This record gives sequence, C-alpha cells and structure tokens, in this order.
Amino acid sequence: MNWWQIVKREIRQMFITDRRRAIFLFGASLAYLILFSLLYGTHTIKTVPLVIYDEDQTQFSRALIQAFDDSERFQIVGYVSTQEDMEQSLHEKEVYAAVHIPKKFAQDAKSGRSSTVLLMANGSNILITNTVTTAAQEILAAFAKDTGTRLTEINNGQMPAMAVNRTVPIEFRLRVLNNPTQSYLSFFVLGLSLAAFQQGIFLAVGASIQNEYQRPGELNYNHSWRIIPIKLFPYWISATLAFFITIITAIQLFGIPGKASLLSLFLLSLTFTFSAVAFSAFLASICNNELTFTRISITYTVPAFVLSGYTWPQEAMDTVGKTISYTFPLSYFSNTVRELMIAGYSPVLYRNSVILLLLGAMFTGMATICYIRRMKHSQANAHCEPAKA
Repeated sequence: MNWWQIVKREIRQMFITDRRRAIFLFGASLAYLILFSLLYGTHTIKTVPLVIYDEDQTQFSRALIQAFDDSERFQIVGYVSTQEDMEQSLHEKEVYAAVHIPKKFAQDAKSGRSSTVLLMANGSNILITNTVTTAAQEILAAFAKDTGTRLTEINNGQMPAMAVNRTVPIEFRLRVLNNPTQSYLSFFVLGLSLAAFQQGIFLAVGASIQNEYQRPGELNYNHSWRIIPIKLFPYWISATLAFFITIITAIQLFGIPGKASLLSLFLLSLTFTFSAVAFSAFLASICNNELTFTRISITYTVPAFVLSGYTWPQEAMDTVGKTISYTFPLSYFSNTVRELMIAGYSPVLYRNSVILLLLGAMFTGMATICYIRRMKHSQANAHCEPAKA
C-alpha cells in the first residue's frame, strides 16, 4: 500500500466508513458558532432591569429619571418608596440595578452644593455590572454637564458656549479602535467556536490513530515512519477547509468583522491545524483505547481555552499560569485570529505561525515514535502467542 492508497483509505474512512470523524471536523466549530452567535446576537447587554427610588420627587429628579429611561442600556421596571425595598429587589434579582435620588437633590444642585446619586448593582454577574456601571456613569456625567451649563447661563448670564467651557474646562473623549461598540459577538464567539474546532480535530484524529492500534495488520507492509505523516495529511487539509468554512459562515451569516487578509488566515490556519492534528495524534498514540483518549482530550479542552488568553489576557496572569499557557497551541491561534478578524493585522502573526509549525513538527515526530514502538510491541505479541499455543 503506497502513500496515495493510505490517503484514499483515510478519506474513505473519514467520510464513509466512520462519518463521525467528518462530523467532528466540520461540525463542532459550526455548531458553537451558530449557538453562541445567536446568544450574543444583540452585540451588547441592553435593557438591564432598573428600579428607581426617588426621594426628591421634583421636575429636576424626573429629568434624571427620563435620562435613564431614554438609554437603551436600561429598562425601568418599577419605583420603590424605601431603600430597603430597593435592596430587596436587588437581592431577589427582580432587577440588576437601582438608582436612589436623595432628598433636596434639586435644591442642592441649584444652590451649587454637591448632591450624591446612589447607584446600586447586583455584582453576581460581572458583565451586567460592568455595563450598568459604565452606562450610569455616562448618563450622570452628561446630566451633570447639562445642569451645570444651564445654571451658569442663568446665574452669570453667559452665552451657552462660554457656559460649557466654564462648567467643564476639561472634556474627556473616548475613541475605541477595532471594536467601538464593545460587541460581545465580535469578542467572544470566534474564540468559543475555535475551541470547539480544536476539540473536533482531536476526536477525528484520535479515532483514526486508535483504529490502527485495533487493526495493527492493515498497514504492516509500509515503512512505519511514513505512516503517521501520511495518515495525518487528509485531516490537516480537511481541518484547514473546515476553518475557512467557519470563518466564512461567521462573516456572511452573523456579520462578524472579517478584516483579515486571505494570506494571513491561510498561513495561521495551516500552521495551527498542523499543530493540532499532530498533538492529537501524539495524545492518541499514548492512550490505550479511544475512550481514554476522549476523556483526556475533553479534560484538556477547558484549561486550554481558559489559559489561552482569549478571555483573560496572558499579561494579567501570574508566572505559573502564563508559563502553562505557552504550552497550548490554542494560545498562539485564537487571539491572533481575533486580532486579524477585527483589526486586520496582528503583530505576532509570523512569530506564532513559526511556533505552531515547530510544535506540529515536534508532535508529529513524537507520535511517529510512539506508533512504531506500539506496532513493534503488537507484532512481538502476535509472534509469541502462536509459539505458546
């Protein structure tokens, strides 16, 4: 059986004999992409339930309430008459935020004295808490600026432009590049689908390697050192194709930004799939059976994603976590894909591609060595059994 016959044999097994391999390769990332794109389809958190405790009950306080009501980030669901009721609503998760406007709010503001508006948030969900905090600060800052400007116009008789400069001598402006709306769809979804993509590669390649150990006689006539690289070639190409299918679906169906050049994505996907296919082959080659391999690969997936730096930056990890993250191929892939897709450029593209290429070559060699040893062991046992009989 020559190399082309081995390739055709693997393709036949992938798409006909054992179709779950193709399902793992092409279906895992698409399933996660569709699921989480639907989940994060709103891009950002909106209409957070909000309750109001207004002790002032003036036209001035109602203007502030209207500012919260006009914001798409909040949805006023009710009013309470005591602070205990406000805290109880938060405790029972009827709302995730509450605003307390104190007595003499209008009087203090108009007389030039400071007046404090209390924002309370349920911190059990950090994403909602961050949204509530940021949105409320923006609303209060804008309201304070408008109020100060109007008071300066009235009390000092100044023109609006001069009143603004006097009230707000320093103006803060924020410009966010690449993801200005802070969309969760652009931030999270690709990373989750790529983690599933990696797991799909593991399961497909693991099934192929374990199949050889269960049927050791089928490829005995080939040079052992050639078998593993040739076997892995169809999975490498198929995984690269599956990656581009996922990327095209993300862009065309869900509107995820796609600023990356085809060449950069091609380079990165080729090196990552090579590394992932080789690593899964090595992992499968040291496992006694497919069930053990599946358990180990699933156990590996979550730490690899968490420590890849996709959700929590590597720069913020301690020395131990950062060191461990450097051993995962996904660490050199997922963040780079996101940078390419959102910004169109990644300063670590070539460095990470070289690292993935070296990891792939190393794991291919290790998988080949393990395969040769296990085949020799299986053949030795096969020779011994007739002798004992």
